[in-house]
Amino acid sequence: MRKNVIVFFGGRSSENEISVVTGIMACNLIDPARFAVFPVYIAQDGSFWTGEKVLDASAYRGDFAKAFTPAALTGGKLCALRGHRLRALCTPDCALNCCHGTGGEDGCVPALLALNGIPSASPDMAPSALFMDKAATKLAAKALGVRTLPWLRIAQANYKKRGMMAIRCVEERLGYPVIVKPARLGSSIGISVAEDRARLTCALEAAFAYDGVALAEKYLPERREINIACYRRGDELVLSACEEPKTSHRILTFADKYLEGGKERAAELPAKLPPLAAERIRSYTKLLYRRTDLRGIVRADFLLSGADVYFNEMNTVPGALAWYLFCKKLSDFTVVLTVLIEQGICDFRDGADKKLLKNCGVLSAVPRGKARR
Repeated sequence: MRKNVIVFFGGRSSENEISVVTGIMACNLIDPARFAVFPVYIAQDGSFWTGEKVLDASAYRGDFAKAFTPAALTGGKLCALRGHRLRALCTPDCALNCCHGTGGEDGCVPALLALNGIPSASPDMAPSALFMDKAATKLAAKALGVRTLPWLRIAQANYKKRGMMAIRCVEERLGYPVIVKPARLGSSIGISVAEDRARLTCALEAAFAYDGVALAEKYLPERREINIACYRRGDELVLSACEEPKTSHRILTFADKYLEGGKERAAELPAKLPPLAAERIRSYTKLLYRRTDLRGIVRADFLLSGADVYFNEMNTVPGALAWYLFCKKLSDFTVVLTVLIEQGICDFRDGADKKLLKNCGVLSAVPRGKARR
């Protein structure tokens, strides 16, 4: 008997369209002999939609509400809205999160699954929220002894009150040039490099247009960006080869990733790395994966300057689920997805026997009638 798998994609995010591509890809690659796939698109207004048409990329160019079916996740079931009534479509055995960015990758979708008692083939709420926040990511890396570049967290509310103080802190502690980015965003959106005070001011304003918190980080002119993906299969951590994305710009841009051929064309795989640097990248990735209780496929991004390796960020829902780092052909990724789904179900079963305290007697001692204020 086939198991039911929900695939979430979209989300209340600037990366909504990128996520649609990832979600449709995943739905088409999941083994139909083993799993019944139920796609769920999360629109940028937070509404849920399902139906066959959500897997048609062209349907998103118009008014998709006319083609899609409203959906909801409640009581551990996926339901469709028919008229004014909810009709159960399935009781999910597992779910795969393909939402990039806020409203999905940041822990929202894992939290929804946890509330409904649905196993997940993707990272849980806590590590998802941790790694979505680049400042929190730096703190976690430091606690684990993983090296990062010098950085400063700047909140928009504080910047409005003490903006000059924040700028002086950047200048004194980091120096120019600095890279500025929204603290809780991805895909190179709102990111820029500043070489002086005027450009720093503009860079912060650009970052604050997307997020209420910005991160300023020391920029290394002579640097290489190195990516590596990882997932768990039983007790084994499976690591991909290291990849070096290529760009003609000072930083890897949104266009480099998605509009000009993306990683499949503009990358060196495997990357040519000194053996010591490659081993450090692998060991850092394993350490972060295990110690933060990650699950599913993630992609760790590093910066290499000379012989120095710096951890940059962790993508808990990487673009295209980083299939290209594990497989030569897209069709081969079906096997990996099967491993992820079965692993998610096994992990859920392992934690299902934990005790839950019920009816402990607190409410029985409360007098009947209206509660006192």
